[in-house]
Amino acid sequence: MPLLLLLLLLPNPLYPCKVNKVASQLEVYCDNKQLTALPPDLPKDAAILHLSENPLHAFSTASVVSFPRLTQLYLRQCELAKLQTDEKLPLLETLDISHNELQSLPRLGPALPALRSLDVSFNQLTSLSPGALDGLSQLHELYLRDNKLKTLPPGLLEPTPQLKKLNLANNGLKELPSGLLFGLEDLDTLYLQGNLLYTIPKGFFGTLLLPFAFLHNNPWHCNCEILYFRGWLQNNPQNVYLWKEGMDVKVMTPDVASVKCFDSSKVPIYKFPGKGCPTLGDEDAEDYDDYTDEDTESDKVRATRTVVTTDKAPITAQGVARSHGYHHCF
Repeated sequence: MPLLLLLLLLPNPLYPCKVNKVASQLEVYCDNKQLTALPPDLPKDAAILHLSENPLHAFSTASVVSFPRLTQLYLRQCELAKLQTDEKLPLLETLDISHNELQSLPRLGPALPALRSLDVSFNQLTSLSPGALDGLSQLHELYLRDNKLKTLPPGLLEPTPQLKKLNLANNGLKELPSGLLFGLEDLDTLYLQGNLLYTIPKGFFGTLLLPFAFLHNNPWHCNCEILYFRGWLQNNPQNVYLWKEGMDVKVMTPDVASVKCFDSSKVPIYKFPGKGCPTLGDEDAEDYDDYTDEDTESDKVRATRTVVTTDKAPITAQGVARSHGYHHCF
C-alpha cells in the first residue's frame, strides 16, 4: 500500500508534459497533470513553462532556478497558499499566479527584476506591504482584480514608472491614495469597477491621458467632494467605459453615464448639479469645478474645455495615446 501511494504521487508517465518549439523558444505544457512538484526531467532550456491546474499548494522560485532561459511562468489554479522568492530568475518577464489562495505577496523585485506582467487576480490578498513592488521597475501590467484589498499603501506604484495597465477591480477598496497614479505617465488602462469607492481624491488623475478607465459599480457619494471627479468625467467622456467580460477594450463603446451617484436618483455623476458647492471663483475650488447647472441639463457631454491660464499643463503619455490611435483635446 505505501508503494502504491508513492506511485500515485509521482508524475504520471502516461501523460507526459508536452514540449513545443516556437520562434526558437522552447515551451513546456504541464497543465492539469496532478503534479505536486516539478517533474525532474523537464528540458532545462525551456523559456515558457505552464504548470497551471496542478495541486502544488506552495511554490518557490528555487525550484525553477535551473531554467536559465525562463521568461514566462504560469501557475494558475495551483491551490497556492505560499509563494517564496528565494532565488533570482533574471529573465522572467511574465508571472501568472492567478486563481490561487495567496493571502500575501512576498517582495518580488529582488528575485524578478525583469518582470513586465504580474497577474495575482482571484486570490485572497487583504493588503499589500508598502514595498511590495520595490525593484519592479520594468513592470508594464499589474492585475490584482478579485481579491479582498480594502486599502492601498501610499507610494505603492512609485517603483513601477513604466506601468501601462492596472487592474484593481472587484476588491473592497473604500478609498485611494491621492498620489497613487503620480509618475505613471504611460498608464493607459485603469480598472476600478466593483469596489466600495465613494469619491476620488482631488488631483488624482493629474495630467494623465488615460484612454481607458472603468469606474462603474462603486457607491459614489454625490456631494461637494465629488466635484473634482465630476469635472474629470465631463472633460474625458470618451475615456470612460463599462466593462464587459470577454470583450476587447479597443472595441468597446465609451459610456460615461455608467458612473452613477449611489443615492436614489442614480444620476450619472457627470450630470450632478453640485448646487450650493464652491464654484471656480471660490478660494478652495479646483480647476475641474468650473461647471454650472446649465452644463448638466443636456445629455450630451462636453469633450473639451477652455481654460485661461498663464501656465500650460504638460501633456504626458504621448506614446500611449499614439499607440491607441487616440487624440485627446484639453
